Amino acid sequence: MSTNTMAPEEAIGAIGKKWWLLLLLGALSIVAGIAALNNPISATATLIMFFGLWLFVSGIGSIVRAFGAESEGAGKTMMIISGFLSVALAVIFFNGGIIDKVQLASIFMGITFMFRGMAELMMGIASKGQAGRGWAIFMGIITLIAGVVTINNPVASLVTVTQIISFFLIILGVMEVVSSFQLKKLAS
Repeated sequence: MSTNTMAPEEAIGAIGKKWWLLLLLGALSIVAGIAALNNPISATATLIMFFGLWLFVSGIGSIVRAFGAESEGAGKTMMIISGFLSVALAVIFFNGGIIDKVQLASIFMGITFMFRGMAELMMGIASKGQAGRGWAIFMGIITLIAGVVTINNPVASLVTVTQIISFFLIILGVMEVVSSFQLKKLAS
């Protein structure tokens, strides 16, 4: 029986020959980040549309998984309910105006932050004497506050999230461009 294995040098050389793909990805990330910063309202609208698609696809996925799973009981029931709620929200989402979409996305994001913040806070409070307890409590409080702010200021919150994502895209793009040249150098 023969195995096709490459020496590490050959593998690096093979990957290194495609360094330009990483360069292209980095350049696209930088361009997308700059474009989103220059037009945050349009970028936010695009993100909101992806959110609606995600709601629909994840809802269908949950329903399919629930009916395909061999498990019974509360877990399966919760997956089915969650799936139908996601699909229903997606239908409402796509039939509403842009303001409805912004509000729905903000409420969803805000509630998620609030639940996550409460969970972090409770875990931090319950972990007396453990390392990182203070950070868990701090992050719980900050995340909880972020949830309240997001629900109370839907448009500003989503535009801010878009701007943060834009900055991350630019930073990631620069890192990818630098990495592509390092990869090219390793392959030579």
